[in-house]
Parts: sequence; C-alpha cells; structure tokens
Amino acid sequence: SLVRFRMKKSVPFDVDSAVVSYHAQPSSGKNNKVDVVVALAALEIVARYEAAFRAAGLHPGCVTTASLAMADLTVTQGITLLSRLAGRHLSVLVISGSTIKLARTVELLDVSADEVLSVLFPTLAYIEDELGSVANRLNLIGFEQAGRIPDWVSELQIPVEPLGPRFGAPTGLNAGVLGYLESIKAGGSKAA
Repeated sequence: SLVRFRMKKSVPFDVDSAVVSYHAQPSSGKNNKVDVVVALAALEIVARYEAAFRAAGLHPGCVTTASLAMADLTVTQGITLLSRLAGRHLSVLVISGSTIKLARTVELLDVSADEVLSVLFPTLAYIEDELGSVANRLNLIGFEQAGRIPDWVSELQIPVEPLGPRFGAPTGLNAGVLGYLESIKAGGSKAA
C-alpha cells in the first residue's frame, strides 16, 4: 500500500490497477532510510505480454526489465554508471555498491553521441550532487549496434567499458546454453 501511494504521482496511469513489484535494497547502515526499487506496469500491458504464454499453457514466472537484468552483468565497486542502448531508447542505471540509486529510460530523438551525452552529463552531475562522489566507471551495453563503442573517456573523465555476457554473445544455437552457464556462475541451480 505504501509503495502504491508513493508512486501515484510518478506514473501516467492508475497505480491502483497496476502490477507492482518492489525490493528493499541492502541498507548501508548509515541511517534508517530504506532504498526500494519499484517496478510497475499497467495491468493491461502486462496481460498482453503474458497472453501468448498463457495460451501455450505456461504460467509466466519472473518477468523483469532489461535494465534491471543488465545490472547482473557487472560487479560494482564504488559507483557504477550503466547505460544500455536499444534502438532509440537509452536506459541509465546508477549503482552504488549493490544499491540502485537511479534508473531511467529516455527515448532519443536520434541515436548520436551528442544525444546520449545529453543524458549522461546530467546523470554524472546527479551522482556528484546527490551521492557526494564521482562515478568509478561507465559500462555500455548495446552501443555496438549503433556502429561502435564510443570513446568518451576524455569527455566524461571516467573509464568507459563495453559490457556483455561473460561467455560471449548468444546466437540462435547457443542462447540457452550460455544462459545456463551464466546462472551457474551467478550461483543458480546446477540441475538441468
């Protein structure tokens, strides 16, 4: 109830009829404040996505966003800035230790370095203003589809590294195997 109440003015749809998921993040122990990651979507949108699975007799289990899933690809030390480009959509996550401090997705007018930097610069300013530190690194995902990994080290003054699956890019022939290996590496079940 508290999560729904706090999110009412933040989303452009009725929160009372939305699918809501939340996770209280590990506390830093400095104060009694609890950081919570909240994901919510309009029920009719979720129902459309799940309909194909239900029609096949399957029950959807864990559904997550690509932005949250990409956070598992990096080991964060200090403050890490993650940026994912998918078509014209740019997702940005700020992770301090193991706590997500900011998550946002914006639709770019055009996929250019200037357009992406117009989102990254204010995010870096947010990190300095709100977290009192600078980002340790910027990890990029999906930028190879736009032509190449940008060389922004001199402009952003932080290390910039491409990020991807530890076992290589999945193809139609090995996606399941690579996903299985990733889950074992992350401490998942070893049973087939």
